[in-house]
Amino acid sequence: MSEPRRSPERERLLAAVERVSPVAIAHAEASERQRTLAPAVVDALHSSGLFAMAAPRALGGAESDPLTQIEVFEAMARADTSAGWSLMISAGISALAGAYLPDEGVRRVFAGPFPTFAGLQVPSGVARRVAGGYVVEGRWAFGSGVRHARWVLTGAVLAPEGGPPPQGPPEMISVAVPREQVVIEDTWDVAGLRGSGSDHYRIEGVFVPEALTCPFPAAPRRRGGALYDIPLVALLAPCHAGFALGVARRALDEIAAAAPLRIKAWPRLPLGSHAAFHMDLGRAEAKLAAARAYTLDALGQMWDRARAGEPLAIEHWAAIRLVQTYTTDVAAEVVSFAYRAGGGSALYAASPLQRCFRDVHAATQHIGATDDAYEFAGRARLGTAELHPLLAPRPAAPGGV
Repeated sequence: MSEPRRSPERERLLAAVERVSPVAIAHAEASERQRTLAPAVVDALHSSGLFAMAAPRALGGAESDPLTQIEVFEAMARADTSAGWSLMISAGISALAGAYLPDEGVRRVFAGPFPTFAGLQVPSGVARRVAGGYVVEGRWAFGSGVRHARWVLTGAVLAPEGGPPPQGPPEMISVAVPREQVVIEDTWDVAGLRGSGSDHYRIEGVFVPEALTCPFPAAPRRRGGALYDIPLVALLAPCHAGFALGVARRALDEIAAAAPLRIKAWPRLPLGSHAAFHMDLGRAEAKLAAARAYTLDALGQMWDRARAGEPLAIEHWAAIRLVQTYTTDVAAEVVSFAYRAGGGSALYAASPLQRCFRDVHAATQHIGATDDAYEFAGRARLGTAELHPLLAPRPAAPGGV
């Protein structure tokens, strides 16, 4: 029997977001000033259990399905963008660590209170084989949440051990490193997502035991259900799409609330009385609703195939990649409309509209929302697309788990 389509913990998780939201909103400016998520918000996310929402149930997680994840990330980003981004990063990486690390490594990483995570899922470092594990060196960008993380899960290329050079892509691994063994660089002085603390970080000759590593990007599932049979890019797709939807929804909330109060300099009437604004607001609502429906449909089909044990075909991959980029693009359009409609008052640091504008445009720069998704979809439609290694299916779980 396949897993249920929706997580039984959906309502609990959404209720947890409601409890955390007032804390995140109250500390939003502090997160911006400190350029990392305010400690009070980190504590609230911890106590709510939201950091564990995507991790396997065997490790204390909720193992929430992709559709539930979209809704939870959307709701948290709607309340506060920095909290929403930080939640989706830590929760997404906890799913990777929890599902794919060996048992011995998991016992260490998940000992005690549920851990927080950071780490760029791009192999920017090098791992050299030694007795019992690897020595890892490298520098990675965009370590969102690294200042409040307990563990960093990141990628590295295996250094050649002699002999002829390997054919095809190099062998890669993920490594889990305690935050104390990671050097954080104070680089996150940016326009958008300032409160996410996405600093660069370095690992300088750290020994990582074999038990704290797994293959990258196609590690076999070691625990949990069908969710973790989904390949890496698809597994993380709900994170970025949910975040973008939440930011756009917050922007429309803000401009709808401001419209009756904002008097336009010419002709001295409230913005909310202008027919042109009504039309633009209606179009924005339709765009966002359509992008949301597309997101739920595309990732819902992905989840249905995973529950049925069916592989993802090229057309599914095209939709998974498209939905992340397209939804982010639509969110940016919607937020830009709301920001411009907000007029001069939207310029001020106290305005949520300027923060939504900056943060959604920061999200458009993320690797999960690149324009080549459109090219891939076009080639898939013409039958000329090929699967990238990051889209490769996972091998069967050890022992038929």
